[in-house]
Amino acid sequence: MDFYAFVEGPLLWIACLTFIIGTIMRVVLVFFISSKKDKPFYQYFSWKWVLATWFRWLLPLNKDLAKNPLFAILVYVFHICLIAVPIWLSGHISLWEMSRFEWSWRSLPGAWADWMTLILLAISVYFILRRLISPDLRLISTVSDYLLILVTALPFLTGYFLTHGTLESVPFFGENMSLLHMLSGELMLILIPLTRLSHSILFFFSRAATGVEFGRRGYSM
Repeated sequence: MDFYAFVEGPLLWIACLTFIIGTIMRVVLVFFISSKKDKPFYQYFSWKWVLATWFRWLLPLNKDLAKNPLFAILVYVFHICLIAVPIWLSGHISLWEMSRFEWSWRSLPGAWADWMTLILLAISVYFILRRLISPDLRLISTVSDYLLILVTALPFLTGYFLTHGTLESVPFFGENMSLLHMLSGELMLILIPLTRLSHSILFFFSRAATGVEFGRRGYSM
């Protein structure tokens, strides 16, 4: 088996299983720790408060939007692109159609996927520059903060180059862009449960805890 076949097959399964099993373990760990330390959460648990805080934070209805509207809007747009493009890209859907699962669903128009990819990359650059320029953010930022932004953006950058043949004339990149795209996507999947990227899953649990705490105290979310 050559390296390309390994990346396309076994490594992809390793990345997917690491993502799934690692995420489940993180969620179980959160429940285990919270059951010991956050007993009021379970005593006063209410779906009304949980759904209210999810609704406010998944839609631009929270107080952070008023405090910093530009950053809040960019965060929302970034996450919409981050989720929508990989799931509804026609090239990815065709791979599911050819797989053993034979799943298929409606794809995004190609122009939409291109623009959403470019918007995500532009916002990624903004996030990095914001950390570099702001003295307060630069003080608390670590190398991993910058690397995680790059890891998140890299599958989109390589995917855009791959679909548009941007670097086909460059020997190494032209021959290996498909490989680089797969490797970057698999790296991101592996790192999600192992790093701060896990906030994409744990967000719902942390917001639920905050919603219950604020709700039982009668505070606005």
